[in-house]
Order: sequence, then structure tokens, then C-alpha cells
Amino acid sequence: VYVLLVLIGIGVLLYIFSLTFSSSYQKEGHITCVPTFVDGGGPYYKSNVPFRKKITPDQNDGEKLIVKGKVLKNDCKTSVEGAEIDIWQASEEGSYEDQYYRGKVKSDRNGEYMFETVMPKGYGEGTAYRPPHIHFKIFINNSEIITSQMFFPEAKGKPGFEEAYIMNLESKRLFGKVRHYGYHNIILP
Repeated sequence: VYVLLVLIGIGVLLYIFSLTFSSSYQKEGHITCVPTFVDGGGPYYKSNVPFRKKITPDQNDGEKLIVKGKVLKNDCKTSVEGAEIDIWQASEEGSYEDQYYRGKVKSDRNGEYMFETVMPKGYGEGTAYRPPHIHFKIFINNSEIITSQMFFPEAKGKPGFEEAYIMNLESKRLFGKVRHYGYHNIILP
């Protein structure tokens, strides 16, 4: 009986997750046709990181974040299959680590990508403050196409942060824990 209850509970969680994310994905699936901006990437990039959909350690104190989106050509309609998205970010404490908070994923035949992480913390002080963000590089056939960043809603309205550079974010409380679902399209130059 206990095992059956656990399995039912897991099934309910998966069902709630699929409804939450699929509705968020479709609702946020509209495309703003602004090419992704080119950025230098900062000092914390590491090459040769592993492919993995979950870029955080199993034990962390961060709020879970699932990021989905599409990689599109500059016509904003044509999806890009097989693009490598190389991701790195600060941890929930605002620091960069060599082993975690970085990884690679590939876009599927529809240009869609997905990875699991935690909400990064901004860092720095005063005019050097960096709002929370996730860095990424796009590689196609082993050639780097672009280096950029995706930002969170707290950057809205600040100089230099166009709406298209800020991910759509939805937060839900599930069984006492906050989970975030982000959507960000990457439009190649």
C-alpha cells in the first residue's frame, strides 16, 4: 500500500509539472523578433564542460529553475536543430564554480532546448552590481556563433536591458517549495 501511495504521489507530481510547464511554454511561446545581443561572456567561461540537462549539484539551497526555449535563425521562424548551448551561471550564493552551474545541451529537431538549474544570485555592489543572469554560447558544427546572456525580470526597465533579452518567468509554489519556469528564445544574428 505504501509503495502504491508513493507511486501515485509521483504520478500526481509529474502530471502537475507537465500541466504547469506545458501551459507556461505555450503561453510564453510567442516570439519577439529581436536578434540576441552579442556579449563578451565575462571571465568565468570554461570550455569542455559536459553535456547534462541538470547543471546543479544534487545538494544545493537554490530555488529550482527549468529553462526552455528555441534556437531560431534570424528570420525568427526557422528552427535550428543540433545547436550546442554552452551554459554557465553564478550559484544561488552569487559565486561561480568550476564543476557545477555550467553544462551543455543541444537543441532538438524543433530547435527546442531545456535545462534545469537554480535561480542565480546577482553579485557586485553599486555601479558594479550584476543582476541575476545566465551566460550562454551557441555552437553550430563546432563553430561559435554567438556569446550572450539571458536576464531575469528584475532587469526590466534598467538601461541597456531590452525586453527581448529578459526571460519570461513564472513561479509556482508546489508542496511548500518554489519552482520557477523560464522561457527564452535565442535568435541567431
